[in-house]
Amino acid sequence: MYLAELHGKLSRNVERKEDILTSNVFSFFKYARRDIFLKRYLEKVMGVGFTVDDVNSADFIFWPTYDDFTEPDLVIVVGSYYLLIEAKYFSDFGKETAARKDQITREIEGGMIEAKRLGKRFIFVAVTADSVFRKEKFPHLIHGLQKRFRWTNWQGVASLLEGILAENRNWRIMNCATHKIFLTCWTGQICGLSGASISKHISYHTTESF
Repeated sequence: MYLAELHGKLSRNVERKEDILTSNVFSFFKYARRDIFLKRYLEKVMGVGFTVDDVNSADFIFWPTYDDFTEPDLVIVVGSYYLLIEAKYFSDFGKETAARKDQITREIEGGMIEAKRLGKRFIFVAVTADSVFRKEKFPHLIHGLQKRFRWTNWQGVASLLEGILAENRNWRIMNCATHKIFLTCWTGQICGLSGASISKHISYHTTESF
């Protein structure tokens, strides 16, 4: 069962697609070999190094709820960092209304409170489907929180995974057939890369477990 389903996040079609994508991708990073996949991903996004102990002990919190009922997609508490991840594919970030602040501001405010409580450094990570960074989407982050902001895209995730698998054909990194299905589906169908290529690489690693 998808984590998105467990959290009751499938109310509308667009939200369903985004939440399943987020659930699939980051559940993979949670349950696959963290010293190989999660470590490389976080280091690429953050531009800093993480130890194997850091990633193995990282805590994944899907759809946490803050005091104002704001729900970011994911928080990863890893090493000295509190990483709040907000992922978009079809939709945009929530705008300010007469009753509520915009989505990013609410998530930053709630996340910084939680990070401070845990004694961690807060970082906001935006994941979008844009091929390049679009600064107009994040005006308040660019001007006020540059050092606490990171951006990446889904294509970059797919490219990273393809690269890891291509570089390490002899590693026994895939210990479950589910991983093969997962990578083939979301990388090939959603991110526009070759599902056949992913499947070819993974087939070397699905028959043995650790």
